[in-house]
Amino acid sequence: MDIVRLVYYYINKEVEPMAETELLSSLSNALRILEAFKIDDPQKGVREIAQELEIPKSTVHRILHTLSHYGYVRKDHETNKYELGLSILELNTIFLTNLDLHTEALPIVEKLAETYRETSHLAVLDHLDLVYVCKVEGKNSEFTPSYTGLHNFIHCTSSGKLLLASSPRHLAEEVIKNGLERFTDTTFTDPDEFREELNTIYHQGYSISHGEYRSNSSSISAPVRNYNGHVIAAINLVIPTKRFNRSKVEQYIKALTHAGNMISERLGYYER
Repeated sequence: MDIVRLVYYYINKEVEPMAETELLSSLSNALRILEAFKIDDPQKGVREIAQELEIPKSTVHRILHTLSHYGYVRKDHETNKYELGLSILELNTIFLTNLDLHTEALPIVEKLAETYRETSHLAVLDHLDLVYVCKVEGKNSEFTPSYTGLHNFIHCTSSGKLLLASSPRHLAEEVIKNGLERFTDTTFTDPDEFREELNTIYHQGYSISHGEYRSNSSSISAPVRNYNGHVIAAINLVIPTKRFNRSKVEQYIKALTHAGNMISERLGYYER
């Protein structure tokens, strides 16, 4: 029985006492499974979860199947393990307004967009997708076809490349294996050149996409870290390519790095 129906029946008291107990037990197990995924242990297999929580493997498998169906977890077919999904970001904006990352970052993203009069985003990774957690339009920005909750490409966006450069290497190899689709003349399509680009981004601490996704749009991104220093998000400025002045790049990088550090501090990270 799926978790949505479990909650529905419990709230509406449409079950017999014995059945209600069983339903609550299943719901409790589902929540325990979700809580088993940790920042430093993001992937878990069925056997591992069953042993850790002392729940039968068949029960764990059934619950994971249901959670996967609704996007709360997803299976990595290379490792045959599960990890948390971010599809909830697409379900409603209520979740976003209560998400610590979104709440802490929004004033800083707004200030950045106001100062430079260009569109600014905060983005995270959902496996092989880039997901925008928030977006603020700048006064001088041209139309940017993005919105909060949108999934975008990793290999041709500054935020996607920055987050990928900060992720385990196998993720980049998976992106390469799936193919580096060409969108413009500046899109990275050669695997070796793309790996070199990610290595450069990792060491310099920022990322630039100069018309790699849309020829008329460029962007610069800087990292956002959680309390233990892991890069969990990217903050960017989107600048029309015709206004992308190389002489201002250092200024943009400095401002974005400062903004990223401010959000990181709000999340409990302090550079040592």
